Amino acid sequence: MKKRLNERMPRRYILSHTSLRGIAALLVVFYHLQFGATFRFAWETATPFFAKGYLWVDLFFILSGFVIAYSARADEDAPYDWPHIRRFWVARFARIYPLHIACLFALLAIQSGLLLLGRLTGIALGKPDLWSAGSMLNFIEQLFLLNAWGLTGRVGWNIPSWSISAEMFAYLLFPLLAALLVRGGRAATAALLAGALAFYGWIGLTTGNLDIVIGLAILRCIAGFSLGMIIYRNRAWLDGLPDATLGAAQAIGLAIILAVLLLGLNDVIAIPGFVLLIASTWPDRGWLARPLAWPTLVWLGEISYSVYLVHVVLLPSWSAVMGGLLGKLGVGPVPARTIIMAGGLVMVLAVATFTWRFVELPARKAILRCYGARQARAPEAALQAPDRLT
Repeated sequence: MKKRLNERMPRRYILSHTSLRGIAALLVVFYHLQFGATFRFAWETATPFFAKGYLWVDLFFILSGFVIAYSARADEDAPYDWPHIRRFWVARFARIYPLHIACLFALLAIQSGLLLLGRLTGIALGKPDLWSAGSMLNFIEQLFLLNAWGLTGRVGWNIPSWSISAEMFAYLLFPLLAALLVRGGRAATAALLAGALAFYGWIGLTTGNLDIVIGLAILRCIAGFSLGMIIYRNRAWLDGLPDATLGAAQAIGLAIILAVLLLGLNDVIAIPGFVLLIASTWPDRGWLARPLAWPTLVWLGEISYSVYLVHVVLLPSWSAVMGGLLGKLGVGPVPARTIIMAGGLVMVLAVATFTWRFVELPARKAILRCYGARQARAPEAALQAPDRLT
């Protein structure tokens, strides 16, 4: 009988992918630091690099498809039985949802406090339509991670959570996609690749812009997630490549990504660069693997989900309060921008470290522990029932 996922030795920890996730999350923070800024440094505006920061989310999607398939041993355990599927979904819920809820309610508390402070001081603080019907409907939509579907047509509250909403849909589809890849072989892989290429081709030939956060955001996620799963299916071949070949692929991938970000090329051109970068770094070899193994970058990758979700909770309020205060003190635009950016980054990293340690990890362990205890109490016959997907 096949051993179950939790009865096996864990897979090798991929340092390169962890660090890439952290770097991408930090670059998304820089992207959002541009919003509402009345002054920006020359290095921020000289190229489209920061203005196109939304593209790092596409790297997240591709990376997520690989990592989820890798950690779930997709090609070994598919087709999944129902207990296995439930265990996978519970694990993803435990990973994603607790911090999302904590950040959403923290944002509600902060914005409510700012509105109250604004009324007391006469300074415009917080969102003026916070308690409007549309705003609260958007809050409820986001509470249940439906915001990527664009049901209210609003993009508000903790804006980055749209991608978490889209990924939750990918997680629901994952057992089916994994089973299809295993059973369908090359034909299924080709079909999944064709679907992804069709989406990117359509975007490339129409708008050329992947900054899609509602509606088609679901397809944006599934396309990237599918590419990540395809990389996973070819990981053995990639692992067999020599270091020099992997290093060359890493250099080419980076060059493609930088060309899009620095020259303002069609967004879709960045996708092959992301694919090359993720595929060539998974063996943790090649010239890029060495700096990506630095402990600081690995730590940044560990807290990356917290960085991604907490920064919009903190930065708009920080920028508004500090901008108003520094303006009243007569501080010039250069030192004011320096204080806002440096102070905001330090605050985000500090809070993200806290939420990773005291929200993410404990909540995840508690949910998995409760689920495990519940399964242990279930009738033995139910646990051993040969209920498999067909």
